[in-house]
Amino acid sequence: MRPVFNSAQARRADEIMQVEYGYLGILLMETAGRRAAQLIRKFYPDYNRFVVVAGGGSNGGDGLVIARYLRRYGKELFILLTKPPEKLTALSRIQYDILTRFGLTCHLLSPDSLRRLQAFCDQEPRPILIDALVGVGLQQGLREPIVSLVEFLRSLNLKVVGIDLPSGLSADTGALFTPPLQCEHTIAFQTAKICHLVTPAALYCGQLHVVDIGMYPEVIERIGSRCFWVREKSVARFFPRRPAEAHKGTFGHALLVGGSKGKGGAIALATIAALRAGAGLATALIPGTVAPSFQRKALSGMSLPYGDEHVHYLNEVAALWALPFLKGKTAIGIGPGMGNSPETVNFLREFLPRLQVPCILDADALNILSQHEALWEKVPPNSIITPHPAEAARLLGISTEQVQARRLESALRLAQKRRVYVLLKGANPILATPQGESYLFQLMEPALATAGTGDVLTGLITGLLAQEVAPRQAALLAISIQGKAARIALRRNHTASLTAALLLGHIGAAMKEIQESPS
Repeated sequence: MRPVFNSAQARRADEIMQVEYGYLGILLMETAGRRAAQLIRKFYPDYNRFVVVAGGGSNGGDGLVIARYLRRYGKELFILLTKPPEKLTALSRIQYDILTRFGLTCHLLSPDSLRRLQAFCDQEPRPILIDALVGVGLQQGLREPIVSLVEFLRSLNLKVVGIDLPSGLSADTGALFTPPLQCEHTIAFQTAKICHLVTPAALYCGQLHVVDIGMYPEVIERIGSRCFWVREKSVARFFPRRPAEAHKGTFGHALLVGGSKGKGGAIALATIAALRAGAGLATALIPGTVAPSFQRKALSGMSLPYGDEHVHYLNEVAALWALPFLKGKTAIGIGPGMGNSPETVNFLREFLPRLQVPCILDADALNILSQHEALWEKVPPNSIITPHPAEAARLLGISTEQVQARRLESALRLAQKRRVYVLLKGANPILATPQGESYLFQLMEPALATAGTGDVLTGLITGLLAQEVAPRQAALLAISIQGKAARIALRRNHTASLTAALLLGHIGAAMKEIQESPS
């Protein structure tokens, strides 16, 4: 997993390289600009016209290096500076001086230069815009005249490449300071920043590319980031071993708890997913009314139906009745289709304190917890919860909009407040740990925005926990499997057509591709 930095960590890494190792900042800037220019040339091999908009700080200096290399590649350029040369930072001024010695002209921001830029952009073929206005140091919204400049650039309707990050974003959060330009590509230097991977900011970054600018690995390690970018190849090692002499008992026994009248599909999906994740056995604890539909859907799963067809919800008596059956279970997933009723509240009150194996809570179990504060005391330590944004909002007592505006902060706050692992679902899921670590995914897949996919995820995590995979690794591996399964399904299906049942059919292929991914 790759570390993800905030702005202070990025500055500290620069400082260590320059002060303690004597590595000149101008060399870091030169490497950053050169490698970014090489990537841009690769992105757009058939484009010969480029606009470079450079601010007065280090990000602008990177942009000037990019402009110099693009000219060396024979590209036609329009370079716009937001500050006069005497107001550039020291390193950027050096790059400006080098640039002018190459005979390149930089236009200073003014109404006349914007008219010239408009004329340049109106010519065919249309140019590519390189956004090197503001980098990781931004700590508040953009100000004039930069706000107006960004709006002008937006009106040009060009393809945009962001340098380190789209101008207007803070490196420290997924929130928006000022809506930036929509980038096709963002080229980050040395490490990804939080805004690249946390929505809504990440929605503006396009494809993310992280380039090595020469910082020593020991410097990156010394920073000690507690935020990480989860890559497919980094979770492959979390798969449990499958020894040749194994039998079904070797791989654990998952217990899935849920179901209610009219909601038998959810618990069936979770049970099948637990088996697809590799659990040797999976049993569903369900109310009697669900039993007929469950057995039709989950042929490989066993069931513990409480009561007859007139029992619509699990209740306090069901919790006591089920206690002997907890023996031999190695992980428990609670919530899919369970319903939020007085009966299920009493069930959880009686059932949760009895659990002594890894546990995941989802769906209606989370809704009940949000309404009954005292139940949190009964949740086993180091459990996993998997809320979607609305569920997280209810658990935190804030609005869904507040959660979505500050997804990382919300997940970390909930994890540390309740001492649980929090897998916040949605575009670019986030896993936050009770220890304050966070794990970020690049997974924006609207096909997963359909009923039942959360139940599949619950089953996957439970199935992995049942095989004695640790909670953190189980959550990371499960979300990776689900995302990969969705992408495999979409190779032959339309985004709108994906269902949870269809997703289940691709779990095995997803696990195989992840495990075989190159290291």
